[in-house]
Amino acid sequence: MENRFEILAGSFSLIGSQISHLDVTASTMDVAWDSARDGAPDGSVIIADHQSAGRGRHDRDWVSKQGQDILCSVVLRPRVALAGELLMIAALAVTDVANGYGIETGIKWPNDVQVAGKKLAGVIAESKTGPELGNSDGESDRISAVVGIGLNVNFDPSTHHDVAPNSTSLSVELGRDLDRQEVFEKLVSALDSRYSIILAGGTVVPAWRERLSTLCREVTIIGGVAGVSMDLHGLAHDVDSLGRLIVRDENGRDWPVSAGEVTVRDIS
Repeated sequence: MENRFEILAGSFSLIGSQISHLDVTASTMDVAWDSARDGAPDGSVIIADHQSAGRGRHDRDWVSKQGQDILCSVVLRPRVALAGELLMIAALAVTDVANGYGIETGIKWPNDVQVAGKKLAGVIAESKTGPELGNSDGESDRISAVVGIGLNVNFDPSTHHDVAPNSTSLSVELGRDLDRQEVFEKLVSALDSRYSIILAGGTVVPAWRERLSTLCREVTIIGGVAGVSMDLHGLAHDVDSLGRLIVRDENGRDWPVSAGEVTVRDIS
C-alpha cells in the first residue's frame, strides 16, 4: 500500500515536492541535513511517526508518542538574505493551521506557538553554507537550511506530568482527535504559501510581528545579549527585520536580542 504521507508529494508548488516518511528516527533534523548533503531539492520534507532524540532550541528533548503528532523537518535552499525569515514562516504556518481550526494562537518570541500561554508547537531553523551541502559553485548567494517543526496534534499533556501545565495540543483545544495526515497537509500547504511570499520578494515580518504575544510585555532575557554578562530586564517593544527582539531597559536604552531564554509577564 502506498504511504499516506509520501503520496502527497508533488501536490504543492515547492515545499512538499518530495516527502520522506519514517516510522522512527533519532531526529528529523539530522535526517534532513543528511538529505541536504545528498542533494535533496529545495522544499524536501522529512516526517517521522516517532523521534528517539528529537530536539528543540538549546538541545531540549521533544516529547511525543508514536504516531501522535507532526514531527517534521524541511530542507530549504533560499538566498542568504532570506535566512532571518525562515523561523518566521515556520511559526506562521503553524498559526495558520491552528487558526484554520478556530484556535486562537500567539507566537512567543522567538519560536514557540502558544494557546493561552500553553505550548502548542515549537520551531527551529538552522543554516549552513558550503558546496558539501548540495549548493553548486554558481549559487554562492544561497544557503542550505533545515527548518524543524514539532506540532502537538493528538498529544495528551495529562500523560506527561512534567510538561502538562505548560503544553497543549490541537486535540485538547478541540476536544477531539484529529487526522494527522490532514493536519500535515494543511501545514505543508501553509509553509508552501509563506515560503513563496519571501521567494517572490515579499516579507512575512509584519505578519509575524502582529502575532507575537511577547510584544508590549516586560521580559527577562538570560544569555541573549552579546557582550552582556548579566540578565537583561525591560520592555519588549518591537522586532527588527532580522527577527531580533528589541528590549528597552529601565534607562531607555534599546537592546537587540537575537537569542536567549525569555520569560514574560504582563504589564500591570
